[in-house]
Amino acid sequence: MTKKKIILLIYVLIVLTGCATTNNLTPKSHTNSVYPQSDSSEKSILSIKSALHNDEENLDLYLLLGKEYMRQSNFTDAINTFTIILSTDPEAYEAYNYRGEAQYSLGNFDQALDDFDMSLNINPYYSKAYYNRAIYYDDINNSKLALGDLDNAIKYNEKNFLAYEMRGKIKQRYKLHAEAIQDFDFSISLKPNNVTALYYRSLSYHQLNRLHNALDDLNQVLNYDPSLVPALFIRADVLKNLNKIEDAIIDYEKILSKQRNNARAKKELIKIKRVRRP
Repeated sequence: MTKKKIILLIYVLIVLTGCATTNNLTPKSHTNSVYPQSDSSEKSILSIKSALHNDEENLDLYLLLGKEYMRQSNFTDAINTFTIILSTDPEAYEAYNYRGEAQYSLGNFDQALDDFDMSLNINPYYSKAYYNRAIYYDDINNSKLALGDLDNAIKYNEKNFLAYEMRGKIKQRYKLHAEAIQDFDFSISLKPNNVTALYYRSLSYHQLNRLHNALDDLNQVLNYDPSLVPALFIRADVLKNLNKIEDAIIDYEKILSKQRNNARAKKELIKIKRVRRP
């Protein structure tokens, strides 16, 4: 890379770093890689385009541009940008992977799978593409292929916390709770504020009757976001089983303060208040 290209790329990276903010995590499945929203996304796009105006053949800048479109959920322009890269460099495995993510986000699942396959044909050690293809397989209920890809995603990048988390959720689905907890442990060790992994780990702890462990995880989740009704339900049940009746009542009342017509919360609150009576 020439000195001019390096300077342009550094400039754009500085602009993007100053604009990016992190996304709030919630206990739900990751349907794709996380792309934080930018506070000044238009400024980022303009900065990259300005750099490209001075260096139209810089594929690294096109890759940054495509990823910035992804942050804006502008998947059509992202696909077009990654396609420009691939028309120049058919071996650009990252562009195939990111284009696959964009295709998947638009519901173009067959095209997405083709792109993930191409990415891995070029670079069979690319963790991100294994993870993304695992999402595809999991969505079509092929857990065996999904787990195989997640194993490879972790094999080629032991710091892929999303792969550990997803593998844990699949194992949890098959009631392999002890193994699931191990995967959630790895995910959380790599990303301590991974609220999603904490939530799902609490479910496995709950199933194994490790109530104090479940409570610790749920307290962290609800400290992060007190409005998560599924976590409040699980914590209320854990508290009830720990004979902390008053605390369980508080959680059911919190649920009803957010969802006044929640029939399940009403029913549980009536039942637990009967238990409380002398």
